[in-house]
Amino acid sequence: MKAIVTTLLLSTFLTACNIQTVQQYEDERDEKSAKVVEAEPKSEKKEDEKATASKEKPDEKKPTVKNEINKTTTTEKPVATQPESVEKETMAQKEPVKEAIPSKNETPKPNNTQKPVKQEKPVEKPVKPSKPVQTKPNKEPAKPNHSNNTKPPVSKPKPIPPKPVEKPAKKEYAMVSIGMKVLLKPENYEKLPKALQNPKYVPENGVIVSSAKVGIEKGDTAWDAISQLRAKYGIHMDYVNNPLYGIYIKGINHVYEFDAGEMSGWMYTVNGVKAPVGVGTYKLKDGDSISLQYTTNGGTDLGW
Repeated sequence: MKAIVTTLLLSTFLTACNIQTVQQYEDERDEKSAKVVEAEPKSEKKEDEKATASKEKPDEKKPTVKNEINKTTTTEKPVATQPESVEKETMAQKEPVKEAIPSKNETPKPNNTQKPVKQEKPVEKPVKPSKPVQTKPNKEPAKPNHSNNTKPPVSKPKPIPPKPVEKPAKKEYAMVSIGMKVLLKPENYEKLPKALQNPKYVPENGVIVSSAKVGIEKGDTAWDAISQLRAKYGIHMDYVNNPLYGIYIKGINHVYEFDAGEMSGWMYTVNGVKAPVGVGTYKLKDGDSISLQYTTNGGTDLGW
């Protein structure tokens, strides 16, 4: 019973409000488009009059489907069962409104209800002027160049002091002589064995080596100088190294002690003086002169 009452109230309300259905709205739109096609050859004045008339009545708004639907939705109350007429109307509302596509000859009618949309101009932000970059002046002013020469002064390299040249050590020398002049005397020569009575063993001048220069070093002995001379000339020399008195020379050039008597043998002098020690002990000095000679009576025939 309540459903019947609500449907009657709704139908009376719709008739009172004169709400158009979608079908009615489409029929009305088709009629208007037909009239526009018929009125096309007419002058443009009528169109201007219609436009002005529509502009004069801005307050009159045509009922739209959306407004009618909004009204119905505000007034409607939940109904348990709806009649078929109401269901058809709601289905018609859900269908999209088809707009009339104007033909090629038709001129579209201006829609007075739509307001022109104002185009918003982009707001330009004021650009802040950039501050000029200030360069800091140099605190220290450039020093004036008073010199006429543009080139910088070339620093002269410091002279390298020469290295001290080490003077070579002065070489020291000694003079060495070897002879047997006392054997040239006939009485002494006859005392020799017959094998030695030969110029091969007793030279005719009685000299084996005459004043030979021998290099010596500090600490060298008379024997060191005589040994160098022996090695240089290949002289025959026979000697012994006695632990008591050192080196003792027994024979030179194959002539030995005691060959010309019981007091005969080899003796040496340094700078013309008989040495107090043996040849292996006497230390030489630079410029010393050694004389090694044969004697028949212990040096008296030599004047030693």
